[in-house]
Amino acid sequence: MKGFVFNAPTTVHFGSGSVATVAEQAIRLGCRRPLVLTGQSVGNSPLLEELRRPMERAGLEFGVYDRICPEPPAEMLAEAVDNIRRERYDLLIGFGGGSTMDFTKLAAVLAVHELQVEDLAGNDRVPAKGLPTIMVPTTSGSGSEVSPVAVLSFPDQGMKRGIASRCLIPDAAIVDPALTLDLPPQITANTGVDALIHGIESFLSIKANPLSQNLSLMACENISKNLSRAVRFGGDLEAREGMSLGSLTAGLAFSMAGTAAVHALAYPLGGQFHVPHGAANAVMLRPVLEFNLPVCADRFARLAMAFGVANPSDPQDSTESFLQVVKDLTETVGVKTRLRDLGVPREAVGLMAEAAMREVRLLENNPRTVTREDAQSLYSEAW
Repeated sequence: MKGFVFNAPTTVHFGSGSVATVAEQAIRLGCRRPLVLTGQSVGNSPLLEELRRPMERAGLEFGVYDRICPEPPAEMLAEAVDNIRRERYDLLIGFGGGSTMDFTKLAAVLAVHELQVEDLAGNDRVPAKGLPTIMVPTTSGSGSEVSPVAVLSFPDQGMKRGIASRCLIPDAAIVDPALTLDLPPQITANTGVDALIHGIESFLSIKANPLSQNLSLMACENISKNLSRAVRFGGDLEAREGMSLGSLTAGLAFSMAGTAAVHALAYPLGGQFHVPHGAANAVMLRPVLEFNLPVCADRFARLAMAFGVANPSDPQDSTESFLQVVKDLTETVGVKTRLRDLGVPREAVGLMAEAAMREVRLLENNPRTVTREDAQSLYSEAW
């Protein structure tokens, strides 16, 4: 067995009501002046009061920056960083979905170090940690609350780019499933399928190890059991808890093993056509799984166990059952599985394939080598 390194936040608080520990975590980190970063929808919702109350009781001098939009462009960081420096905040709290948490991680670094964010794209290009960070997710999808990865849009390149560094790992994560109870069905579906794909891809990654693979399987089991329920019955706390746990463990898994070709091929969809991240991953999942099948049949059979569809006496049947159950689940929750249904023109296939091949950070994790011709073929199949 090869050795491996496991990096994770100092503290993870999981459970309904755990958001009340936010002030305690801020004080533990030696901070008294936190800034909550969020988007307008969360900032204008009752959810913000769940953070405000414990911080007010603790006497923390906190501020709120609520201008983060979905899939934020890189240039938006400058405004937030100026605000952080001007008001001398000593802690950043990312309160929202994956885009908000990714934005917060990068703002924490740029507030302390004079860097150009475009120079940080790729692996291990962040030179040092920034301000302390606490992540409080309001969706069950990105796993960003525990990961060393942040993704930003670069409109001038027509791409979303990933920045991966141990310096981005949050200092604490507070995962409160009750914060997701009012999440709309479509967002629940898209973010939930994103988390499911994190579990699948991290399990199949060539960088996977025994610990990450067990976390991946745990994620797949929890999400496959609870996603449909969470979409249909948003107020089902048990289903929401299963989804939050699945997203968290998937985030821990891909923090070690990485994601692969599904994510690499999804990035151009977000960068060029503004397709939401979860939807972009979902549409590329089936073609990439079938592409990887010749080298992954045994691992597909193990995934079938996590999804509850394994046939112990027939590994081939287990493999086919896994592919079918993934297809059925995504369709059941209403996630689109064709590029044409997302408004992506067929003539964009070549350009997207060229862009996807620049995502070496992700493609090198894939169990089967992807060429430019393969990428173009996969997009054509997804169309």
